[in-house]
Amino acid sequence: MRLDRVTAEIRPRSDWEAADLGFALVRRDFWRCFAVWWLAVGVPTVAAAWWLWDSPLTGLMLFWWWKPAGMRLVLFELSRRLFGETPGWRASLREIPRVWTRRFWYRFGWARFSPWLPVTLAVEDLEGLRGKAYQQRCDQMIRRGGGVMMWMYFVADMAAGWFGWAILLMVKMLIPEGQDGAWRMAVAGWNPNDAASIPLLILRTTVACVMLAMSLTDVFVAGAGFGVYLNNRTWIEGWDVELAFKRLAQRLTKTATLGLVLGMLCMPAPCQAASRRDPAEVIREVKADEAFKVHTVMERVPNPSARPESWQGPDWLKFGGMPTWYGEAWRVMAIALLAGGIGWVLWINRHVFHSRTATANPAARASAVRVVMGMAVSPDSLPADLPGEAWALWRQGRRQEAIALLYRGAISRVMATGGVEIRESDTEADCLRRVDQAGKTAHPAYFRNLTGIWVRMAYAGQHPDAGEAETLCRQWPFAERRNP
Repeated sequence: MRLDRVTAEIRPRSDWEAADLGFALVRRDFWRCFAVWWLAVGVPTVAAAWWLWDSPLTGLMLFWWWKPAGMRLVLFELSRRLFGETPGWRASLREIPRVWTRRFWYRFGWARFSPWLPVTLAVEDLEGLRGKAYQQRCDQMIRRGGGVMMWMYFVADMAAGWFGWAILLMVKMLIPEGQDGAWRMAVAGWNPNDAASIPLLILRTTVACVMLAMSLTDVFVAGAGFGVYLNNRTWIEGWDVELAFKRLAQRLTKTATLGLVLGMLCMPAPCQAASRRDPAEVIREVKADEAFKVHTVMERVPNPSARPESWQGPDWLKFGGMPTWYGEAWRVMAIALLAGGIGWVLWINRHVFHSRTATANPAARASAVRVVMGMAVSPDSLPADLPGEAWALWRQGRRQEAIALLYRGAISRVMATGGVEIRESDTEADCLRRVDQAGKTAHPAYFRNLTGIWVRMAYAGQHPDAGEAETLCRQWPFAERRNP
């Protein structure tokens, strides 16, 4: 993977902006993505249509079930084109057996109903992870953008139904006058109040239109999942920073000699002038820039115009009279939309319920957090005689491991005995702030000293001397003191 060959702007984005990036990638190569989607599911769809010719609804259910195969091939196409590759049709054809057989029972079984399917597919196919590593990576990827994908998945299914209805109406409009005898006969023999008596011609046409609509929406859902996946990796791995340094290195390589000569000629006077400037004046100039001003925009929204009490559509929309189940379908769709909205609001605010549970049960809260800043802090990952073990590591010359063990142990002890609520995403500054707020039970003075030594060693490479390390071990306040 070469980031310098990427064909999109890599930068940290919000969740919805990341989904829009995926939409843009799909729009850029829409017909190719649409074609490879059907390339993956076309043969099974045709076979099912022939086999289930008299049971179109069963064929539609099977079509919905194997949609991830098409999504996988779209993901293959987008991931290659993002990094400057243009896979040919032969490469796409070679990929078809893998999109069907790779973890078949898991992917088309329980995982088929996952609302984060577009993101987890990217973890599975692009990173090749399995087992516990796969689960941990998926949990990490859905922390940012998980709510967006749940909402996107729900809206896509609703939109597929509307698009299918629109395509069906368009087909009805395009039938030449006088050539729709079979359709009129089917409509005439249909009892709208009996859903089981829908003529096969109408049912087959409707199922075909819904399948086409589902393929259109699924291509964009796959792109949105890929965009959320890219955004998560950009936030976690700093892709934008890496690209910035590479561009800087390229510019410096091309202009190093000229920059050195110009710098030697022009540097003294500006440097002397800058050294005499008051820092407070420089800060005021920076803050006075237009980019730091707060702009407020007020818009007046006019009242919506009065709508007619009822609207009667044209005759060609009625299919020989509006059926009674049409109102029932509207009611079911409204209830489903309301239930989905409530579920989404509860999901994005789930931290409220977690925080209440943690407050009511401090022991459970402390045991729930097992990793902080990538370091294991669970009690079972630490030795019984922690300061003694840390001093033994120091005497063996393993200084960083010794201080890291003390820091991990301190975090574990303040959570277990001091009632401090520390989260997995907290930094050293966050941990120190929470310990200071907890009071004397968390021994803030000792924790502040240990944090300072740990930060200097981890980020500045400044190791403490033997006296400081020995003092840290002797003054360990969370258990019986032991002489190192």
